[in-house]
Amino acid sequence: MGYGLLFTSLYFGVKIMQLEQTFYASQIVAAIGVMGSLLFVGLQVRESARAVRAATTQAVHENFGELYFSLAQNPSVLQVLSKGYEDLNSLLAIEKRQFICYGMAVMSFYQNAYDQYRIGHLRSDLWNGWELLLANFAHTSGGSAFWRERGHLFGADFQTCVNDLKKRPQDPRITIFGLAPGVLKRENSDS
Repeated sequence: MGYGLLFTSLYFGVKIMQLEQTFYASQIVAAIGVMGSLLFVGLQVRESARAVRAATTQAVHENFGELYFSLAQNPSVLQVLSKGYEDLNSLLAIEKRQFICYGMAVMSFYQNAYDQYRIGHLRSDLWNGWELLLANFAHTSGGSAFWRERGHLFGADFQTCVNDLKKRPQDPRITIFGLAPGVLKRENSDS
């Protein structure tokens, strides 16, 4: 092999080595860039999940808050509901329709809250409060009758939740609109 050929192969070998090193260096830089992008996306997803949970909590509370506020402004509807909780069959036809409309609305809110809790968008301590109120509704005579008539309209998981709550003893600290069930009965007979 002549000196010219040896020199040529050494020269091109160095060039090839430099190109190969440049290629590997660019791959390392690209890999670092991809890892940085993934880290950024991960942080964004976590922040987005927090925002979804906060918005869900706000929406659940607004739904119930607006419902309670509207009841506070309508004593006649509140009276119908109190009467219906004691005995759904004691209601006049129009009152029963009001009770059913209220029941469908409030149970839809409860179902939404339950679904949001199950998928992790509503904190368990917040769901626990709503669950106690749901159990109270299910334990009343009228709430139980409503559930027998209309419970099949809700999702299977929520039906299981309500049916399980009905099997638990009622929490004596939870009342209907701030009144114990016996007080409701006396209040309804006074009107």
